[in-house]
Amino acid sequence: MVFEKTLNDLVSGIRSHKRDTALFISQSIAEIKNELQSPDFFTKSNALQKLTFLQMMGYTMSWAAFAAVEVMSSPRFALKRVGYLAACQGLDQPENSPVVLLTTNLLQKELRGANVVNTTTGKGGENIYHAGLAINCLSNIATEDLGQALLPELLHMLNHPSPYIRKKALLCLYKVFLKYPQGLRLSYDKIKLCLEDPHPSVVSCAVNVITELAEKNPKNYLPLAPAFFKLLTSSANNWMLIKVVKLLGSLVPEEPRLARKLLEPLSGMVKSTHAKSLLYESVHAITLCLPYVKKADGSQPANIPNVVELCVETLRSFVSDSDQNLKYLGLVGFGSLLLSQPRVLHSHPECRGLILTCLSDEDVTIRTRALGLLKFMATKRNLVDLISQLLSHVEAASGEYRCQLVEEIIRMCSSNKYELVMDFSWYVDVLVILAGVRGIDNQGEMIAKQWMDVAWRVLPVRCYAVRRSLEILICRGPGVGGNIDDAKEGDRHFLPEVLPAAAWIVGEYSQLIPDGVDEEGLNTTFDASSKGPYHALIQALTAPTDAAGMNPLPCPTQAVFVQNAMKVFSAACQRNVETQNSHGMSVEKLVCSDEELHACVETLMKNLVIYAESTDPEVKERAFTSYQLLLSIGFPSSTSFATAAATASTCRGAAVTLTYLLTPEPMKPISAKAQKRLAAEGPPSPVSVRDLEKGVDWDVFWFAKEETPWFDKDGNVKGSVENISFTKQLSNSTSGEVKKEAVGTTEPIPAMQPFGDISSAVAEQVPFGNVSHMTSGASMGQAPSSSNQRVGDPFYLNSRPSPTNALFPSKGTGMEGDAVDATNAATTRFGVLTLDSGGESEEDSGMKQKKKKKKAKKIPKQRPGVAIADSDDEDDDHVPRTKRGSIGKGDRAKEFANLALVDLTTPLGEDDVMPRNEHYVVPDRPPVRPDAAHQKQKKRKKDKEKKKSSRKEKSPTAAVTGDLLGFDAMSFGAPAVAPTPLPAAAAPTPSSNPINSAFDDLLGLEMPPFVEAPAVIQADEAKARKAAKKTSKKAKKKSKQ
Repeated sequence: MVFEKTLNDLVSGIRSHKRDTALFISQSIAEIKNELQSPDFFTKSNALQKLTFLQMMGYTMSWAAFAAVEVMSSPRFALKRVGYLAACQGLDQPENSPVVLLTTNLLQKELRGANVVNTTTGKGGENIYHAGLAINCLSNIATEDLGQALLPELLHMLNHPSPYIRKKALLCLYKVFLKYPQGLRLSYDKIKLCLEDPHPSVVSCAVNVITELAEKNPKNYLPLAPAFFKLLTSSANNWMLIKVVKLLGSLVPEEPRLARKLLEPLSGMVKSTHAKSLLYESVHAITLCLPYVKKADGSQPANIPNVVELCVETLRSFVSDSDQNLKYLGLVGFGSLLLSQPRVLHSHPECRGLILTCLSDEDVTIRTRALGLLKFMATKRNLVDLISQLLSHVEAASGEYRCQLVEEIIRMCSSNKYELVMDFSWYVDVLVILAGVRGIDNQGEMIAKQWMDVAWRVLPVRCYAVRRSLEILICRGPGVGGNIDDAKEGDRHFLPEVLPAAAWIVGEYSQLIPDGVDEEGLNTTFDASSKGPYHALIQALTAPTDAAGMNPLPCPTQAVFVQNAMKVFSAACQRNVETQNSHGMSVEKLVCSDEELHACVETLMKNLVIYAESTDPEVKERAFTSYQLLLSIGFPSSTSFATAAATASTCRGAAVTLTYLLTPEPMKPISAKAQKRLAAEGPPSPVSVRDLEKGVDWDVFWFAKEETPWFDKDGNVKGSVENISFTKQLSNSTSGEVKKEAVGTTEPIPAMQPFGDISSAVAEQVPFGNVSHMTSGASMGQAPSSSNQRVGDPFYLNSRPSPTNALFPSKGTGMEGDAVDATNAATTRFGVLTLDSGGESEEDSGMKQKKKKKKAKKIPKQRPGVAIADSDDEDDDHVPRTKRGSIGKGDRAKEFANLALVDLTTPLGEDDVMPRNEHYVVPDRPPVRPDAAHQKQKKRKKDKEKKKSSRKEKSPTAAVTGDLLGFDAMSFGAPAVAPTPLPAAAAPTPSSNPINSAFDDLLGLEMPPFVEAPAVIQADEAKARKAAKKTSKKAKKKSKQ
């Protein structure tokens, strides 16, 4: 192409087409596709350059991988470099690309070509850079198959005379090990030898590779500790020393004795070096060694205080630096140092000031690191001041940093079983403040657990926790004025997870409500109709919506609210009893009046019906149980016609029962050791009902001793459960007796009143449907069994199979029907399932069964974040690469995990062999002796060949029969013979050639007569004999017929 665009033209065009950039790029991709079909390497190279630029903009180029491989095979280095670059960027998923298989021999050829020496110049430097390109490409597109095939060549490159090749091959091995971990065991010995390489760059590369491998499994590289310690004390390359220090620091947990040996050289390096990177790595390595420096007797070396002081001074200089990167590294170093020396900051107040200053830094990463160090600075004296400052930061913070602040506040206060908290009332206030913060929904459960744990474990703070919980629950209401605008929106907002915790505290410790509300300034009104704190609490707990009356509460919260509303009502009843019994009670104490108790009952009976219609089974069950409990005690469904005195009297009578059922005694904390002990013992042994009833005070359930339609005074069930049917209508009977026709006696059954408003007496049982099956047995004078009584009941399943195991009577009669029943005895127990053909004939169904089923194509499972590539049409080429997916973090983690499983401490086994690339050689088959039949057949073939050759010898020569004009005789000087004319009556032979006859007439010559070959004559005779035999056989058959 003469007018093809270059890379510069493409970049200029993209910049000039700012409005329609996508259209211009689509046109450019179409031109690139045409250019890639050209046989010219220069044109393809130019197209790949443009496509590589577009790939960096987010467009895919995996469809051009084959063209990149073609350009890779070019003999020119400039073109080859473009092809290798395109392959590195285009094959972003080499495991799923079949083009990678085409590069195996090409890469192998390039690697082997690095050892070829030019005969004219005597040097091999021309192919070194070709091999360097191949190694670079292999490190980017490495797969398990490529690594297994090219590992021998890479290991051979470690012995190359050029350090350029040696260091590239060494670095490429790490990428190969990630895909082919078994290759690490095969090449570990050669990698160790690279640490003694005379060239420092190769040694540095070997240190880098071993350091990266040691992060996965440091135990494998413990034998290399002496070699690395020698490099630590002798090398002057700072970049290599950074890797050496990292590696030695990772080996310390595996070999603690190495810690004391490293302190002196690392301390000397901190004092002498001026490189900030090496200085930080040295200090960090010292902090890793400090936990392991103790001697066998428990004492520490004498130089430990000096080493710690040196680390503190170095890290303080980092934190005080204006460079944000150094400040961050200083905070990270302090975090590592404080793990082994937690009291360091208490003796260095200047460091505490620097860390507190970092909390106000504009960089969120620095603030987060400084926040993690506050737990080492907190004490009993400064905890309140520190938390107060952090609460001010919570108001100003946003996003994830706000959540981290809340977590750190709770972690600092609850550490070591609230070791630093001196005033738990203050901690409850802190939790209330945090519960009203917006944007920390993920921390709501943590706050709720802390609130419940403090109220549960700390007895003196329970009353205050009840008071604050009551405030949170009541403030959800619209207020005294009945308008939600009367209260501030910020005062009503609380995390949804905190509301169940507040309800549990109020309900479980409801006997402390009088002490909790006995303070001035507490608003105990939910709305204008609230009669008191108990009524306000029940209103708040049974209100199915939030303060705005719009959003319903979550179902788990509703279930907790319903349960604890009953506990509050029980406490209200008990408080009313105490008010009536103590006439001389002080006015300052909380009293529960009859009007308030009447309002509580009315609210409960009204709202529990609403909760009983909930779709959540837990809410529905609790609401229905509570409603029925109130009905069983004696409360009417509607209290509008009842007086307050009558309702209060009923409540006082049920106070003991409600208290016994709901809050017999406050819940007490159980230590963690006791919980573990109970868990270790396993589930309790089964007990009988009588054992469970031993501790029950039945005097409390006074209402259960009255006679009911279902139970007598002793609590025994009236009648039999067998008489209960859900499919029969019980008719009225004046005598209240059911006659048994079979026995001829009568058994009185008292009239029963079903649940609800329907009242009917027990009467004769009328089955659902036809009653002929029920009366057949009675007419014979036999008592009907329970199974016969339930004939026709669609809700009853008989577990006993019939003699024939047939549910339905057979249509046939006599022996034929019995045979059918006996044959289908095993298949008709649960009925016969039949499927309609859907209008298809039996022939069609038979034909369909004969057809082979096509196997469905298996769709490969798609990894998250990885899209399956479709066809290579033009419309799909402009899709950004980010939408198609790339290698996820899970795949990288899997590669590292496989590499960590490699064990280098065990010697190589028989199976650990270097892979070889050899062609498969088919083994020679042993000679087989021919049998007699084979020899006979071979002899027959030889005889046939001899007969054919003899027939050819007997036939006339071609010179005599094939000479058309008789020139052969003239050429040899023979005398001319006058031709004798044929007689006129002679007819031409059938094999005469008309063309030869035409030449004879034209030249006046006479040719010798045509004579057929003997072999042809014999063949014709044989055909004639066969035809005669066939005709004779046919004639004989006809005559017989």
